[in-house]
Amino acid sequence: MKDAVYITSEHNSIHEEQKAKKDKEYYEAFIHGDKKAFEMLVIEHKDHLIYFIQKIVQDIMIAEDLAQDAFVEILVHKERYHYQVSFKTYLYTIARNKAVDYIRKNQRLKFVDELPELANEEAGLEQRVIKDDEERLLYHTMKNLKEEYRLAIMLIDLEGLSYAEAAKVLDKSDAQMKILVYRARKSLAKLMEREGFTYEK
Repeated sequence: MKDAVYITSEHNSIHEEQKAKKDKEYYEAFIHGDKKAFEMLVIEHKDHLIYFIQKIVQDIMIAEDLAQDAFVEILVHKERYHYQVSFKTYLYTIARNKAVDYIRKNQRLKFVDELPELANEEAGLEQRVIKDDEERLLYHTMKNLKEEYRLAIMLIDLEGLSYAEAAKVLDKSDAQMKILVYRARKSLAKLMEREGFTYEK
């Protein structure tokens, strides 16, 4: 009998709603001059954001710099965010744009399929982001997915964003996002099956 890896949609949805509500409270406090509230937003999202960017630029040091740039942009232009989307979606959209701009400026026209080995000092970041065995298994299996498939799985299944939010981050229409996620899950399920596991969402 094959082992199964499950991602619980209902649990993720409730958890993300709670985090989104807390983010909004922090941002409102930040808008009114509470610097500690902004620091809390950075603490809450920094590690996952670096991991997301690193999957695009394939360099942990650059990912850390771009994540910092994304937070600085929000700090300097705090009036631009009007709560139309969750803070997380807003932040990840800024970060994605910065990552894409970096790649364009450096003429890196093609994403690298294999993730680089993490140095010893970077291993802690991976361990904090990939918190349990199931996600670690997914991480290693996802290395063999197309780049856009990896990002779709990460945003929808691991980060808990809605289709609309993920579509905004990846600059897709809602319909395109649904097709992308369907294909990504199908492709991931096939890879997991080869390893003796099933992927169900």
